Amino acid sequence: MAADDLSLLIDGVEYIGWQEVRVTRGLERTPPDFDLKVFDRGNPAIVIAKPGKPCVVRLGSDTVITGYVNRYRPGVNKSTGSRRTVSGRGKTQDLVDCSAYLRGIANQISNATTRAVIERLCGLHGLQVEARDGDGAVVPQFNVILTERSWDIIDRVARHSEFLAYEGPDGRLVLTKLGKDRHASGFREGINVEDADVAFSDDQRYSLYEAVYMPTETLGDVAQASASSDYNLRARATDRTIGTDRPGTGERFRPLILIAETMQNGVDIAERRVRWERARRIGRSQALTIVVPSWRDAAGRLWEPGYRVPVHVPSCHVVDAEWVISEVTYRKGRDGTFADVTVMPEDAFLPEPVLLSPFDWQVQQTLDQDRILRDGGAQRTSGTGPGV
Repeated sequence: MAADDLSLLIDGVEYIGWQEVRVTRGLERTPPDFDLKVFDRGNPAIVIAKPGKPCVVRLGSDTVITGYVNRYRPGVNKSTGSRRTVSGRGKTQDLVDCSAYLRGIANQISNATTRAVIERLCGLHGLQVEARDGDGAVVPQFNVILTERSWDIIDRVARHSEFLAYEGPDGRLVLTKLGKDRHASGFREGINVEDADVAFSDDQRYSLYEAVYMPTETLGDVAQASASSDYNLRARATDRTIGTDRPGTGERFRPLILIAETMQNGVDIAERRVRWERARRIGRSQALTIVVPSWRDAAGRLWEPGYRVPVHVPSCHVVDAEWVISEVTYRKGRDGTFADVTVMPEDAFLPEPVLLSPFDWQVQQTLDQDRILRDGGAQRTSGTGPGV
């Protein structure tokens, strides 16, 4: 099979010959998804894809999505004949769509590593976790909101360990920090750039970032806060390329006030939050979208989200940069085979700092004792070791 041929595997049968193809993967696109179309032109239907069927999408010999068929749309046109459209998403769709079903543990997760918590949620749907940078930090006790989706919990627990979470080609959930993997080639104007567009913007950037927190840790903090006009402490970060951090100077003043939603380690999390806001907004203020006439780099590897690439597009004012692929769409149609790639500076992908507040130990102890009684004396007490 050629490197730019797509095949769809369902029930051991490989379907090829698709005339219109779109497959999209991304660091912040969970699950990945695909949309395929074929025109039968009077021939019998080549595929009948029942929604819910497991499937695998391959580009050449490379698997790009392992998931399920979500929609099957047959149709007919008097000029083109019958047509078949098949759409689907990766396996992590169940994490995104479904509620976190944690009955039996009182909707609580206690003293477990990031990986263990996420594996518990993924295990509900038979999904595996690939933790590329270790098990992550221990997640203190916290309550799961009754109506939360599994992905809501995974997202914030991953951020607790500064991990990115996204689906790999094999359907596993990948937990990783932004890696150092690089493509063998990149995007260079005059060589392989068919089209490029960059959006430089300042409407989501600010000259002053302040994270407000109410200190409760020490009397010293409370004393400092009492000297404040609003009994709060603030962490600050500035961006002088946007304006001044002080009002009334005649310069442009753009403040953004945030709430550091924590009562533990307030100073640390507040300072991390304002630095993250500034860095991420700067990174995302220069997103570059490039169209290239190939799905692969010079070494034959598919363009991969999370990989670093050299970028040189002077017409878009991006010169000799090394940015990170955020999202890639492999597409094929009447106009040819192309990849639409979005790249941004590394800072655009920094995980948002989050501190998961511990659940009150006395309440937890009471709940644990009640659970022991219900379970007939099971030997489990709070604080004896990791568990979910």
